[in-house]
Amino acid sequence: MNAIVGLCHFCEAHGPRPLFCTFTTDDEQHTTESSKCTAQCCGCTSLGPETVLVSRDDDGCIYCSRESVPNPDVTAFLRQAAIRSITCEVNWSKEGGVVYFSDTRGHVLSLTFQIRDTRARGLKRWFSIVVLMKDKMLLLNITPLLSEHMQKISKELQDLAEVVYDNEQKVCSQRALRLKTGRNDFGQSRSLMQLTGDENVFKRLHSHFTWMLKAGALTYSETLYTSRDMLNKLHPDATRGSIFEPNACAVEECISLRALENLMSKEVFRILVYCTLCGVKIVIKSSHTDPIVIAKGLSRLLPVTSYDRVPHIIISSEDQVNCTNVCVLEELCSTSNFSCKWQGAVPNKCPTLMNRIGAAIANTKLNDAVLHQHVKFLQLEWQGIAKSVKAAITSSGPSSSNVTKLKQVLGITQQDDILVNYWISNFCS
Repeated sequence: MNAIVGLCHFCEAHGPRPLFCTFTTDDEQHTTESSKCTAQCCGCTSLGPETVLVSRDDDGCIYCSRESVPNPDVTAFLRQAAIRSITCEVNWSKEGGVVYFSDTRGHVLSLTFQIRDTRARGLKRWFSIVVLMKDKMLLLNITPLLSEHMQKISKELQDLAEVVYDNEQKVCSQRALRLKTGRNDFGQSRSLMQLTGDENVFKRLHSHFTWMLKAGALTYSETLYTSRDMLNKLHPDATRGSIFEPNACAVEECISLRALENLMSKEVFRILVYCTLCGVKIVIKSSHTDPIVIAKGLSRLLPVTSYDRVPHIIISSEDQVNCTNVCVLEELCSTSNFSCKWQGAVPNKCPTLMNRIGAAIANTKLNDAVLHQHVKFLQLEWQGIAKSVKAAITSSGPSSSNVTKLKQVLGITQQDDILVNYWISNFCS
């Protein structure tokens, strides 16, 4: 976890000051260089400027405990946290830490507590444990975990100091002595080792603070999901047949849409586009032009990777046209032009996808390669729309008001229904 855990105290001579801090690093220099601190009394000293406590994790992470942080900006932030945590950001209910934020410097979780000291003003000394972090949401999430452990640390220090305090009071009651003599010269603040009677108190703190940093990292970790990762996590089948599939935007080598339009009249091409998009069966009969070339060209309009995956485009011989509602594309032998026989008619209001494809073909600024990629993008967009409608129909029913509202949000108009229904049944498996 990229954070700093520090112990601060209130020195009666020098005010609130950071005393001891633990942080993670990958720089070996931080384990050997001296701390840059200006300790002026015994109470403001912990390890000493030349001492560094180091722990190494199995993954190579280094946990360092020193009197100060190597970075001067972070050192200033730690000093400010010491002042705020002891003077104003105090939780008087004693139920946990206090979280306060600063968008410029960083965010802090602090717990303030008192330790008994026979030589201190009021027979008590103020201490605080602070956690400094840049990630606000991560700090808020791990506050219950860290706050609980910070309370355990403070209770451990208080219990150790209580034993020392009781022993000193047995020798001489400071309260009675001060009442009798009126003495108020308390001298320098004593170090935490003297207050607790434990020479290894800072090693204990190093162990505690290292655990906090490691536990915070193990409890909550930040994972950046791409759109594909998130869809796979929520619905493993959601990306099947979508833009996230390998080679989803690959275009089969075949005749371009503009070249296909030039083979026939614009009216015939318009009918073929409508029938292809809406699932009307198309029978191709051609004697001079290879019918497979035409079938491949039309398959560009659908979200498929190969023309043989389009069930309603059929390459037929002369004597195979007896079905109703079939669009027959036939090449005239005498002129090599194409005629189209279909009992239906293209509506006045065409599907939105057909209109957008037609506008793209007419846009001369798009060359053939860009045009085909743009058409592929439009296919995937409407395939996603069809999948959304299918999911809504499956959960709510085809006549549900939720489906109607969803269609309005997705921009599906009445003329788009025939296209969406066909795509739901054939391209949204």
